[in-house]
Amino acid sequence: MATFEAAGITLANPSTGVITTITNGPESWGEQIPVGRSDLFTGLALRSVDEANFQLWLDGDTDVFTRVRRFDRLLKPGGDEVVVEFGLDGMTAKEREAVIHAAWQAVVSDREDTIGFVLDRRGITEDVDWDGLVTGAGVRWDEWPDLLGVRPEVAARHVQLAQAVGRVEPPLTMFGTTLGT
Repeated sequence: MATFEAAGITLANPSTGVITTITNGPESWGEQIPVGRSDLFTGLALRSVDEANFQLWLDGDTDVFTRVRRFDRLLKPGGDEVVVEFGLDGMTAKEREAVIHAAWQAVVSDREDTIGFVLDRRGITEDVDWDGLVTGAGVRWDEWPDLLGVRPEVAARHVQLAQAVGRVEPPLTMFGTTLGT
């Protein structure tokens, strides 16, 4: 959160000061529930919840749907791997790039613990099993995301990635375009 807050993207709505989780059903889909900052992350830290959906805020009117979920294909026993996903729908190009830049800065600040990164501005690869890919499964796809980063050993063993030109940005090998901002 520190990286996002340094970029001006906040957990609390700047207009109301309220932090909200988003329900994911089945009784209610998309309902905003006020929550305390520490309560939001305590469940994931204590492993009592597998997923937390919440909003980050660019300003009082523009939110970023955010999902943090436990990684279902742990790389090592007892690992703490999580997937962080951001919904970029409905944003201007400038807003979207601000979120992407902040997400990349968060990756850079925790580089050694990062096992994968996918940037798909157009949402054309949302059905691809990226979890499987970053853990070494033989996942194939037709459309490439804007940017894909995986560990070098995964890239070397994967049929599509082994044939593609990537650039090493430790600890990942990156495929695709640069971030832009």
